[in-house]
Amino acid sequence: MLNNWQRIERVVKWTGLSVNSFALSIGLARGENLYQIKRGNNGISRELATMIAAKYPQISRAWLLAGEGDMFTEATVKRTSVPFFEVDVEKLATAPDRFSSRTFISLPGLEDADLGALYNGRAMGSDIPPGSIVLVRKVPPEALVPGGDYVVVTEGFAMLRRVRRQAGSDQLRLIAVDAENFDEILIPTSAVRELFLILSVVINKTL
Repeated sequence: MLNNWQRIERVVKWTGLSVNSFALSIGLARGENLYQIKRGNNGISRELATMIAAKYPQISRAWLLAGEGDMFTEATVKRTSVPFFEVDVEKLATAPDRFSSRTFISLPGLEDADLGALYNGRAMGSDIPPGSIVLVRKVPPEALVPGGDYVVVTEGFAMLRRVRRQAGSDQLRLIAVDAENFDEILIPTSAVRELFLILSVVINKTL
């Protein structure tokens, strides 16, 4: 069973915030209150658990207080857990039936995502660095919104790029953030077979 600090730490990591930013987000004046828990000087009070659950209703108050059960409320697990594939999203998009998910991922704001996968490419530079987890939703090609990041699937390739329309033509510009090392690609709109919108990116800062 996780101790008091480990439970707090898991919630903080789930939000993607620093300890101090997390403390402010739940209404604490500073992170020192949480660090006292890390030092073993304090436990998780009912008041603190209520503050966390009020700001992040996905988190189980009972789990915070006692460490029993699941970190997420039952409704949250059903609503915000999506399959996670330990395979590159460009490879997954070309042949999704070849791969299976062995786990699920739970993060804030997953209601609209279909799945999570890795991105190992370098074309998106620091916006989506290699090793990131991308959360995606499959959308019909006609729903494309210029300026968004998508995995674009054609008969010949699948690639994650920023997509814009070519002015005065029926072509799409597939733009790499790292334009110095990756060329822009023009394709006809009709060439798009499938489209996956990037909803969110989780950057692995240890790489």
